[in-house]
Amino acid sequence: MNHITLISDWQLNEPYVAMFKGRIISQIPDVQFFDLTHSIDVLNVNKTAFLLKSAYSSFPEGTVHLILTGVSDSIPQNPLVVQLNGHFFIGIDNGILPLMFSDEIDGRIRVFTLEEGGLLSKMISLARICLLESWETQTEPFPNPKRKLPFSADYFQNRNMLNGMVVYIDEQSNVLTNIPVEMFRKYVNLNNFRAKIGTTVVTRFHEKYMEDDEPYFLPNSLGVMEIAVYSGRLAILARWQKDTSVEIECDVK
Repeated sequence: MNHITLISDWQLNEPYVAMFKGRIISQIPDVQFFDLTHSIDVLNVNKTAFLLKSAYSSFPEGTVHLILTGVSDSIPQNPLVVQLNGHFFIGIDNGILPLMFSDEIDGRIRVFTLEEGGLLSKMISLARICLLESWETQTEPFPNPKRKLPFSADYFQNRNMLNGMVVYIDEQSNVLTNIPVEMFRKYVNLNNFRAKIGTTVVTRFHEKYMEDDEPYFLPNSLGVMEIAVYSGRLAILARWQKDTSVEIECDVK
């Protein structure tokens, strides 16, 4: 079985995702699709990089991850590919690959050399080659990919503060931050901290979802800290948005 994941800003109220899958099926036998999401905000490379980096390791090695945010046949590019940790990542030169992996992929990004066809056709051909053939013989090094500043959380020792941001709000209005769980556990006194998110103060932590009327931090399965309210819609009530800052006093005296 050949595994392919799809992530895009194409939405699902149009037939484009299904049509694209149909084109893949015609070229790649025994393919199984996994839709990570097609609800990315238009051209939001940060959100795309965050979600794919958090999710890809759940799939078996050899999986091809097609990154379709900002992709259309009208873009005069050849697709890029990088193999890392046993997975293939195929996208375009819009900064997503360096955002996901930073220096890990220096010198490892390659560009497809096929010149015929539109961008989407080339991405499908490259996916087939990665799954079934020798992909390195049909690609060449791509030394200078576009880079964007990573959206990383920071710890400031002189103030004992941990700063991050809201990067994603799910359909239940739970809030995912860009603060890694291991960073939170390392620096934050779980019993005595104060976080400010917009105009909301959060002082509670739970290891899992709990019945609690107050907002609280908990580890998310994606490896980052989530903020939730039991049976609540916290982001709507607090009027949070993507990129809202998260400022945590790690040990309140």
